[in-house]
Amino acid sequence: MARVIALDNLKQFAAVELQFDGGAIGGPKVIPQAVEISLSWLLGSGKIGHNVLTARYSGAYAGTLAQANAIVTGLTTGGAWSALAAFLAPAVLLGGITMRDLGQPNQPLLVSTTNGQPGTSTGAELPNEVAAVITTRTAFTGPANRGRMYVPGWATNALGTGNIIAPAAVTALNNWGSTIAGVLNSQGYLWCIGHQARQAYTGSSGTQHPARAAGTVPIVSVAVRDNHWDSQRRRGLR
Repeated sequence: MARVIALDNLKQFAAVELQFDGGAIGGPKVIPQAVEISLSWLLGSGKIGHNVLTARYSGAYAGTLAQANAIVTGLTTGGAWSALAAFLAPAVLLGGITMRDLGQPNQPLLVSTTNGQPGTSTGAELPNEVAAVITTRTAFTGPANRGRMYVPGWATNALGTGNIIAPAAVTALNNWGSTIAGVLNSQGYLWCIGHQARQAYTGSSGTQHPARAAGTVPIVSVAVRDNHWDSQRRRGLR
């Protein structure tokens, strides 16, 4: 026998768009006295991975090609890089960086021209999507005040027993990540978490989120927090 449901007992279903960000403000990214520095990893497949960093500068923006090249050199020379490169496939190259002033909208890219350095492992390259994560933290709490760098290009000698990251590879990545702030600082930049401006909005649960001005928060610590492999890709190999 068919059930009869009274229409006055039904309630309208409100769909929730999980990808919707009520605080987002459209348009170009603008953060006062900040520069976007993007590291380019050239992978054996021909694809390029990027780590997008934000740094603060004082006074007027004065980015130069010499600065960009010096940052590339600083990140790909020295003992910390050599130790990391020993776990990166030789077909992988930290090939260079781009810099863009965020103090004004739609500023041109500054592209480094110095040669980057390849990995030196004798092992085969792991799939593109396999990455190890560097966690960056500030003096403030909350997801908006910490970041993650997904570093790709690993070789098979970085695999530890149980399919985790080998302890020596964890140490090498941690030590190399700890050099980034000094490399940027030597060129007049303070490594930060960048905050775009956000408008006030009411969340799906009724929580009131206040407006936030654009700005930067200095990074105070860098760490590889665990030995588990990560991936930024949600749908596996393509």
